Amino acid sequence: MDDLHEIGTLLAKPEPSRDVIDRRRHQLQNAMRRTPVRRRRIGWLTGGLALTAVAAAVAVVVASGATLPTGSPGGPPVAAQQQSARQVLLVAAAIAERIPEGSGKYWHVTVTRKDDNGRVSEKRREEYWFQRNGQTWIRGLGLKGEGKIQHFTGPQPFRLGPLETSFEKLRKLPTDPAALQAALRTEIADGVRRGDIRTSAGEPSADDRNDFVFEALTSLISQVPVSSEVRAAAFRAIASLPNVQSLGAVEGGHGLQVSLSSEQVRLVVDPETSWVRDTNFYVPQGGGRLFLMDGTASIVAEWTDHLPE
Repeated sequence: MDDLHEIGTLLAKPEPSRDVIDRRRHQLQNAMRRTPVRRRRIGWLTGGLALTAVAAAVAVVVASGATLPTGSPGGPPVAAQQQSARQVLLVAAAIAERIPEGSGKYWHVTVTRKDDNGRVSEKRREEYWFQRNGQTWIRGLGLKGEGKIQHFTGPQPFRLGPLETSFEKLRKLPTDPAALQAALRTEIADGVRRGDIRTSAGEPSADDRNDFVFEALTSLISQVPVSSEVRAAAFRAIASLPNVQSLGAVEGGHGLQVSLSSEQVRLVVDPETSWVRDTNFYVPQGGGRLFLMDGTASIVAEWTDHLPE
């Protein structure tokens, strides 16, 4: 049975029972404990996209980019690593579907850079508060106001990978994984056709467009305020991609590597909570795509009823 057919079969089945989810989780934990890891530093670059991504209902912690190279001696075969990656993502999807979305007046996003030892620098901390009507508040050194709260009364968009969108549009996204991918591809193609989406080399290539779809899906699982059902669909859509591999057990959960056209994205997913615990990649609010050479990015986002003093 080929991989895509297998994933399609899994997604077509009724939602698993609580016992099944617990059993899968137990199997994953056992597999993760058996998988060795070793550490590797990750390079960074800023892409030429005038695009950005905000943040999501995730509490991010930990880790440098721990990795077991694909097919390395002593590690599981490539096919086994890919299968494990799919299992992690599908279990995370099932958990995500059951986590309440939360409520509040403002979508509060905190992005913090950490070094390889996990130390946090307040100078690298950025915060954003988004209201449903588009008003935005920002605070952070290096941002406008240099650490003082700045208020933008005009509508500011949410960023979904390379796409600008609104809270209302986020609420209308499909909850079926295939339909969700198709909708994102259509929006990206429309943006390219209008000239709104460009790279430093000009019009995005087919590989660039595939990267954009992944970036949008990553925003959905870890960055923007979407429903539990849409977030689960995004996990399932990522699970169907051919370029996702397992890096095994790392601090905070299970490491995943996604091969883009020019870079390797590494995420740490906790399959027990569905949170994305760490990443070497994010799209800063000021635009561009950032791959980190040293340390990682922590992104925490949640609904709140309070603005800062």
